[in-house]
Amino acid sequence: MAVNLKTIEDDVAAGKIAPVYLVQGTDQYLMDQAHQIFVNMIPEDERSMNFATYDLREQNLSNALDDARSMPFFGERRVVIIDNTYILTGEQVKNKLDHNPEELLDYLQHPEPQTTLVLMAPYEKLDRRKKITKLLQEQSVHLSFGNLSENDVKKIVDIRLKGQGFTITAGALQRLFQITNLNLSQIMQELQKVTLYAIPEKEISEKMIQATATKTLNDSVFDLIDLIINFKVNQAVLLYHQLILNGEEPLRLQGAMTSHFRLLLQVKASTMSEQGTAKALGIHPYRIKLARKTVQNFQYQQLAKTYLQLVHMEQQIKTTQRDPELLFELFMLKVGHSNN
Repeated sequence: MAVNLKTIEDDVAAGKIAPVYLVQGTDQYLMDQAHQIFVNMIPEDERSMNFATYDLREQNLSNALDDARSMPFFGERRVVIIDNTYILTGEQVKNKLDHNPEELLDYLQHPEPQTTLVLMAPYEKLDRRKKITKLLQEQSVHLSFGNLSENDVKKIVDIRLKGQGFTITAGALQRLFQITNLNLSQIMQELQKVTLYAIPEKEISEKMIQATATKTLNDSVFDLIDLIINFKVNQAVLLYHQLILNGEEPLRLQGAMTSHFRLLLQVKASTMSEQGTAKALGIHPYRIKLARKTVQNFQYQQLAKTYLQLVHMEQQIKTTQRDPELLFELFMLKVGHSNN
């Protein structure tokens, strides 16, 4: 049975606890939230006796299932969590452990009624061709975190901030999404910092996000590309120099710029929807949304010309001894000149 995180929280609070749960997804924040729900099932003073976690990359499935079959010790319930259940996927893991999925099949036929067995699967997809995977999805309570949409993340952020008595402006929220590339775990880390900064006002502004956020290479490149395609030569050169001064490797920076610009071209050329383009390119739809917003006022030929100049610059960095900063200045002069 497929459910969401709120359903599990409500069921646990009401005492409606299933014997087996399957939790699947790649967002670490949501996986951690789910994990904590199951930890909290056991009173803190009983956890040393009635709570256990097993990692299938390091521990044998048999040991976890033996523990699950044990009666609770001076308590009403035992919780056993199995992490990294790669046996449900097609992933090949090189270790000395020889797991037997048939043991899990046997357990599912007769689960211990006083034990809650939780299988954590931090993977985007499971292999439904496997008998154990199919049976688990049918007979367990299945909580799956797929790719979160922008609206999904907005709702989660809104609930989090309202619970703490904060609000956030629309511009600040969009800047936060851009900086984190809509990664929920990173968003929550940034919110921890910015809420401390915003305590007096209780409203998070875009300026506050700018002041507290940890800027990644991807975010810096996003700003740099925006300056390039808008022909802001001096600002682009200053930012490039600053990134090099901060220790960024020229080739790594160049590769990120070229990759980002290639995405802009692909999005500009695409006639599919955001979802369709995202699926075709194998990236999150939010990146497509940002790219479309960036290129909406530019001609494909104009973008292609700049992209080819970027590729030429990358070749020069790789094959000559010329200073990358000088090459970038020459590149920006060409971009500015060709679009005057």
